[in-house]
Amino acid sequence: MNKEMEERLAKANTLREEEKYGDSAKEYTEALLDCVKLSDFEGMVHALGGMSLVFKHQIGKGESEIFKRLTLAYAHESYKVAEENKDKVNPYILSIAYRVYGDGLLMSGKTEESLKYFEDSLATTPADRCEKGNLKAHIGGIKYKLGQKEQGLKEIREALADIRTGNMSQYAPRVWETGCLNKLAIASVFDGKKEEALALINESIEIAKTHNLSIRLREAEEILEKINTGRTDFGV
Repeated sequence: MNKEMEERLAKANTLREEEKYGDSAKEYTEALLDCVKLSDFEGMVHALGGMSLVFKHQIGKGESEIFKRLTLAYAHESYKVAEENKDKVNPYILSIAYRVYGDGLLMSGKTEESLKYFEDSLATTPADRCEKGNLKAHIGGIKYKLGQKEQGLKEIREALADIRTGNMSQYAPRVWETGCLNKLAIASVFDGKKEEALALINESIEIAKTHNLSIRLREAEEILEKINTGRTDFGV
């Protein structure tokens, strides 16, 4: 993947994080068309994975079933391109494809099936401890959902510590950090520890506000509302 394509995909990523989903999808689609022409498999993995995340963020907005299917479809294609071209993509890109597919399966309700792909992503990635912590948090969260509560919570807490070894002035580690806090807050609700849950979710909200994490802020505020009203219908 050349520098120009990296910049185009980075722009699409930024637009997605700013919740400008239409503009982001346009950038990903145009990049994908060029990557196909150039046989740029690494670019294809990024563009397809990015599109999967665009649709993931639409789940729960009134047409969740079609968004779930689109999330999984793009995620599967990202995985397929990487898997079929292992000799042409670096391990980091391959790891991204595994994670994206695992996320697509998870969002589609295929929780048990998703675990393998997150574990494969963690085993493959050459990322630093901080970024690996994000993958570990997903793995812990899935294990918790599958009934391995003690092990799942242990891994989420370890993940949070790993994430906090990174540069916390940067955007991504704060996104991963708040994701862990949200998971721990939900687990505390299910364990009957409401005060602990409130402390965790309020910490997440404060971080999200301070670092302008709009998507995480909305997620955390929704969790807080459910805690305060006694609801337990938390999403994935």
